Amino acid sequence: MQLQLDHVMFPVYFNNAFLDVVEETWRGYGTGKVFTQPQNAAFKGVYLQGKRFYVEHLSTVQFEPYWSNTLYVVLPKSLWSHYAEPDLLTEHFLVPKFGCGFSLVSPEFPHLHSQIAEGESYDGLTVLISAALASTLQTLAGKTWTLPPHIKVHDKLHHAHDMAVIDENAKLVAPLYQANPVLREFF
Repeated sequence: MQLQLDHVMFPVYFNNAFLDVVEETWRGYGTGKVFTQPQNAAFKGVYLQGKRFYVEHLSTVQFEPYWSNTLYVVLPKSLWSHYAEPDLLTEHFLVPKFGCGFSLVSPEFPHLHSQIAEGESYDGLTVLISAALASTLQTLAGKTWTLPPHIKVHDKLHHAHDMAVIDENAKLVAPLYQANPVLREFF
């Protein structure tokens, strides 16, 4: 079975002005649909939508708890019970452990990428992840999975939350403007 990626999230803490810089940068790329959402109780986000998944840079509110880079994988709720003591469980999301590199999203989530991206033609995005995260994803919920072709292992990424998104020209799309020497090759 092949995993279905919904989106990739890159958070910053309490810095909405940073989202304006990200939005301007993404619009300058001229690929995919770029849009923002209004502030909600937990965060404000800017989005780059591709055909297979979208990328989200978000800014949390000042007193919001821990967030980290995360792949959101669509998985039926019938498999969620594999995670007996998740760090967060809501109607549509399950976070097995904060900082683990992935979260589960329900196929019933009303804003699922596959439902909102109809007609999006840009298909140049690739997610780079660590071998550690790939190994975890390939045994998600105690099942055997294959990674989709737009998720690749990068040998210089080591932790579960180490990830990046590049475009078809190997240019860094996210995370932007982080002091991470591994990502220098994509600038």
